[in-house]
Amino acid sequence: MHLRSLNFNRIYCTLLLTAAAIGIKGYSHAADSARERISESVRILADDTMEGRGVGTAGINKAAEYIAEQFRDIGLQTEIIDRGPFQNLSVTTDATRGPALKNQLGFIFQPKDGSVSRSIELKLDDAFTPLAAGGSGSFDLPLAFVGYGITDQQLDYDDYAGIDVRGKCVIILRHQPLRGDVHSPFGADPSRHAYFRTKISNAYAHGAAAVLFCTDQYEIDQETAEADSQWQRAVENLVAAHAKRDEQNEDLQAESAYRAQVNLAARQIEIFNRQLIEARDPLLAFTRAGSGSPDRKMPIFHLRRNAINSIISQAIGKELAELEQSIDETGKPNSHLLTGWRVEGESGVERNVEQIRNVIGILPGAGPLSEEAIVIGAHYDHLGYGGDSSASPGRREIHNGADDNASGVAALLEIARRLVAIGRPLPRKIVFIAFTGEERGLLGSAHYLKDPVVPLKQTIAMLNMDMVGRLRDNKLIVHGTGTAEEFDLLIERLNAGHNFKIVKKPSGYGPSDHASFYEKKIPALHFFTGAHQDYHRPEDDFEKINIDGIERVSRMVADATLAIAETDARPAYKKTKRPKVAGGRWPYFGSRPDYGYEKTGVRLSGVAPGSPAERGGLREGDVMVRFGDADIATVTDFAQVLGRHKAGDKVEIVIERDGKTETVFVILDPPRK
Repeated sequence: MHLRSLNFNRIYCTLLLTAAAIGIKGYSHAADSARERISESVRILADDTMEGRGVGTAGINKAAEYIAEQFRDIGLQTEIIDRGPFQNLSVTTDATRGPALKNQLGFIFQPKDGSVSRSIELKLDDAFTPLAAGGSGSFDLPLAFVGYGITDQQLDYDDYAGIDVRGKCVIILRHQPLRGDVHSPFGADPSRHAYFRTKISNAYAHGAAAVLFCTDQYEIDQETAEADSQWQRAVENLVAAHAKRDEQNEDLQAESAYRAQVNLAARQIEIFNRQLIEARDPLLAFTRAGSGSPDRKMPIFHLRRNAINSIISQAIGKELAELEQSIDETGKPNSHLLTGWRVEGESGVERNVEQIRNVIGILPGAGPLSEEAIVIGAHYDHLGYGGDSSASPGRREIHNGADDNASGVAALLEIARRLVAIGRPLPRKIVFIAFTGEERGLLGSAHYLKDPVVPLKQTIAMLNMDMVGRLRDNKLIVHGTGTAEEFDLLIERLNAGHNFKIVKKPSGYGPSDHASFYEKKIPALHFFTGAHQDYHRPEDDFEKINIDGIERVSRMVADATLAIAETDARPAYKKTKRPKVAGGRWPYFGSRPDYGYEKTGVRLSGVAPGSPAERGGLREGDVMVRFGDADIATVTDFAQVLGRHKAGDKVEIVIERDGKTETVFVILDPPRK
């Protein structure tokens, strides 16, 4: 293997000139050294005022403006799209509850004998609330009770067995059977079946048209006991305050302390008393089951237990508690059609759409290859205040993302400075992109590839940086070394001047923006300093960043960019295998979903070579709407349904392709190990 037409002596001299130029020229807008500039950028981007650069926050827009200003000050061309550096795309962020008139619910009993029907109207925020996890629309549906809404073939447990819920509204208990029992087949701790998203996907897969959740008795008992304990402690504190006052001599200071203690205890008693009352039959908050997604059209509600129990007891002559007890004691489902009963109403969930922006700057090239481009990228968005993607999902705190990925953006800016400082145009143009929406599924890079500022045929390589701020033991991980014939040797030779302990990963696939480019057959390198325990947690802060490490990585990537730009021949694309990622007992399918797709179904943005999906005839752009016997509306639905199959299963898949409905068959491979 050799580097075609690559003159290392020429490039080495150019790198020396680059270093000299940076050292001599300096920058009036930044600090005196690369490390100081990098430190300043990371500190600014990871500051609390940036609100974790979360989609939908003011902070992410501030971050975009900061990056654009840096691009301009560095000397990049920024009048690119509508005379600016921003490439806009729309994304649905969170959800809000619509007005009361759009959120109504009631039960109707229609006897078969033609006698007078009965109706029960439910009051919003008193007996029911819509959940943001669901969609909007009016409905009139028959009812079914499906226990905990669980399907697990491995455990031989299926709440939907023997009951047809297609086109019906299903009533589902929260959590799972035998909670807290170490001998439970589901485990003492919550299994995946306890999660809202699993239950919702399973209901949709079985054809349900709406979901009514209610809280299980175990949860009520636990929460009631906790609230009662807190109330008792508050009462004891009040009694103790009175007793202490009786023992003390009267003086102003003691009297003031006594009154403060009494007031605090009284407030606590009032608060815990309200919590105790609510715990006995809770009603969940609108967002308790997550914010959902725009492709989820199915209405979803949470009801007080009393409202559900009333219907079940009238329909089948048994109390809800009896059904739960039967499931726990026998380990078998106890599902029922609620014959004669229907639910009608309307759900109003309003989705908020935000404009987010890629930030683009270009360093023009000169000469016969100047229309060809190298893309240098790093995403600048992060998780905002946390949420479903946080590794600490219960904490609503700013996730500053100093390593993920303020570090990559700081390196991106420093690379631009180094290349501009050469003082002459390179043979090819360099396109610098700070991507948005990476944390939501590579949305920014996927959007750029649909509407690139340089045609993809003219884009010869992509270099990406994501989490380069925690260099430890001098180890630098480089993904994509097998995506071009030249890359493996290129990294080896360049590293002779940088002295990293390089860990090479040949595959061009992976969970960052380089994968979007590689899916389009563009050779890609991805630089990464490794995972750590602060990943996607509020603790990923500036104080833990290795600034020297970022500076070294930025020099390495700048040198790699220069080497590719100065080489006459393009890097020669090579096909690589997807890395084997442990998938537990789930079979391997081999596709990448389009996370930006906001209609019903799962659109494929890529299919792995040689995978079951490719062998079955699936291709980029196909929209899967049914997998086996299950309907799928979202990526979560697909993941849940795939988990119900095993290697060797031949699965019938219904897809939408070019405006037509087609059927393909896929034979699943064993799980990746």
